[in-house]
Amino acid sequence: MASGSGLPDKEQAEIILASLAGVYFPDGNSGNSADRFVAEFLSRKPETRLADPDAGTRYKTLVEQIPAVIFVALLGEGTGEAYVSPYIEQVLGFTQEEWLNDPVRWYAQIHPEDRGRWSSEAANLFLTGEPLRSVYRVLARDGRVVWFNCDAKMVRNAEGRPWFIHGVAFDISDLKRGEEALRKSHDELELRVKQRTAELEGEIVARKQTEV
Repeated sequence: MASGSGLPDKEQAEIILASLAGVYFPDGNSGNSADRFVAEFLSRKPETRLADPDAGTRYKTLVEQIPAVIFVALLGEGTGEAYVSPYIEQVLGFTQEEWLNDPVRWYAQIHPEDRGRWSSEAANLFLTGEPLRSVYRVLARDGRVVWFNCDAKMVRNAEGRPWFIHGVAFDISDLKRGEEALRKSHDELELRVKQRTAELEGEIVARKQTEV
């Protein structure tokens, strides 16, 4: 489902995360399935998170079919991500390993003009626990500007402390390019209308002068 603006919305992100949760909770008795999925995922050692022949294979198959960046970022263990989906390479040109091995890469790749706003939104997520829903630009390896619509939430542990953040980032670059092209067309049309109006007004004035 999409919002009136055409952007992927909260419901789409929740559906994706819940679908991933279903890999580990196929009986449907998962409570908050998205949160339980990530909790189960993080409880495993990094080298065994996708090692289960059944769940691991199904999880990888599902994630690799989703045209979005799915990520899990641990809190309290630095700012690095515990997991990022392979779509990161397709959309930004960085491998999973490169992305996960650099704890500040995501922040470093955010467009300089959007970095301050993103920092404020992230701070609000950390301070209030409210979901982060934001549209911002990220620089790909080759310098391309990629627009993301990101939906992320913070999950707390049993003691109520911030534990991890998980979310989905959709590439909406095509939509943004379409909006920009439409805006330019509108501006050009408006300019032509103003120019033609001015020409007509000049013709009217000239006609009145000749009639005097």
